[in-house]
Amino acid sequence: MEKLPVEVLEKILTNVRLSVQDVVHFSLSCHHFYQIVTNSNKIWKTKLFQKWPQVKTLLENKQIIFQHEVRYIYELKKRTRNLLEKMPAKFYKRYEISDSDLHEWNNILHEREEVYNYLVLDLMEVVNTDVPINSIEVVPLTTPGNKTFQYYANKVLRYIRQLHLSKVWKEYISLPQSRQILEVGAVFVAQWCQPNVEVSVEDIGKKLDNIADEVKAALRSFYPEHPLFKATQQQLDLWRMENRDQNEWKVNECRQLITVMRAVLFQQMKFCGNNHSYYMPQNSFINEVLEKRQGLPITLAIVFEGVARRLGLRCEPISFPAHFLLRFCESLDPESDWYYIDVFNGGQIVRKGACPHSRFSGSRDLFPVATAVQVIERMANNLEVSARQHAHPNGKITRLRSSLELLKLVNPRDISALVSLARLYMLHNMDTKPLENFLLSQEFEVPEQAQRVVHMLRDYEAHHARNDLGLFSQVEAAPRSPNLHYAVGMVMKHLTLNYKCVIYDWDPVCLAAAEWQAQNNVDKLQLKDEQPFYNVLVEDGSHRYVAQENLTPTSDREEIYLNEDVGRHFSHYFETHYVPNAEKEKEYPADKKIRHWFHHQKKLESINL
Repeated sequence: MEKLPVEVLEKILTNVRLSVQDVVHFSLSCHHFYQIVTNSNKIWKTKLFQKWPQVKTLLENKQIIFQHEVRYIYELKKRTRNLLEKMPAKFYKRYEISDSDLHEWNNILHEREEVYNYLVLDLMEVVNTDVPINSIEVVPLTTPGNKTFQYYANKVLRYIRQLHLSKVWKEYISLPQSRQILEVGAVFVAQWCQPNVEVSVEDIGKKLDNIADEVKAALRSFYPEHPLFKATQQQLDLWRMENRDQNEWKVNECRQLITVMRAVLFQQMKFCGNNHSYYMPQNSFINEVLEKRQGLPITLAIVFEGVARRLGLRCEPISFPAHFLLRFCESLDPESDWYYIDVFNGGQIVRKGACPHSRFSGSRDLFPVATAVQVIERMANNLEVSARQHAHPNGKITRLRSSLELLKLVNPRDISALVSLARLYMLHNMDTKPLENFLLSQEFEVPEQAQRVVHMLRDYEAHHARNDLGLFSQVEAAPRSPNLHYAVGMVMKHLTLNYKCVIYDWDPVCLAAAEWQAQNNVDKLQLKDEQPFYNVLVEDGSHRYVAQENLTPTSDREEIYLNEDVGRHFSHYFETHYVPNAEKEKEYPADKKIRHWFHHQKKLESINL
């Protein structure tokens, strides 16, 4: 074996079936092999790209020692795991984590250019690991599939993605408008709001390329002599990357293309507006719209415009107060006949004077073309409305926070969004100092408005100081009272509202304010407020406070696992119930006996059946 040429050994060791660990173990078998493996940049470069193909374009042309790069990635992974393991004890009592609480991750990001990509790959691996945990007991945090580990990895992933995207946004708006492509802006929005989903400009571009190819195939069937088929690859590449200032074709040729485009997208591919769930966030994410082929007018318009641009057509986005359309002029003459394309309603053509959303006088300039930045701002506004409409008042705030922070980025002078963000930060005891500094750094049309917000934040800081001293505080065990029937982790059904939920906290009697009790008719309950009340996570993403007499155990958990706060309290689901994480177990140690008794009873029932 020692006599084999280095080239042969490299050929063997670069085989895709051998892992990085296999190569390391082989190198430790003798000094000769150690020298060969250590000195072969080819082996380590190949292994790195085999294990992490996502970084190939980032590193392929760099003159680096790839063994050092592989070592750095593994060392970074250890540091990542170490930081994540500290987070549950540190933030167990914190409902929402401030960006300033994650400064350690920001420090890591500044170590070198590639760190962002390495961290994203590692955190994505954590959050997307779907391995069942078959244990009735509390498990170590790093157990694959541990929901608590994934919960905090998601928090960090969101933080570092949005830090990175803030830089991407600055680069985007610094481009000339001819290079501010709508689909790129739509990808930015999708990435901002879906940190645990891999959405790339390249993938979205390829999907739009494929739709454009479908249109070309249909065009060839009906109009084989269309000049589009004579366009050079250089022209096609330019149309893909730059906004058109005019159409590339004559009037009749444009008409042929638009006719075929409408037929392919709306009849053949079935793109349509989502009337049934209009403000669901998925309708604003271009990756979801391309997959499900339905969405809001604005995202459908971005798809249509992206395909049209690839075919040498110019479609102008027009942002009406209550709708979003594309304006199209077949002629090079801006005063000639033009019309709107209503992509939300099957590509319907809306002529001059027929649009119900405007007071048409026939003037082309009545509604100006929306810039890419204006389109993205409107998408952010849609997402804020969506977050407010579809999040229960007692539910998750991450979606609302993300949409407001997106608005802060794309329109830093939107004072109403900044006020909403300030209130959200104060409500959830988050660090408001960075927002205060931001307000002081901006110029507003009405400076007094910003000053009032700053005073509000300073008053909050003075009277409601964040309890940072509580970080890593000792969790005290809650004593059970005899009237408590249920336990943390048990899956329940509401007897009147029929929703499914999981208990994550309880009080021996109702501790809610008198106003809340009156609003929720607690006095009409059989035992009124003199009974246990449970804090529960509901399948719709909310958390609620429920009387014991309104709950009954169930084995049907349905979609409780989709509630993003499950991981804050529980590590996994086991057969009949959710198993608390270490912090929750410390707080409710006596509940374990009740959970296990119910589990045993369910097992007996299944055996008897």
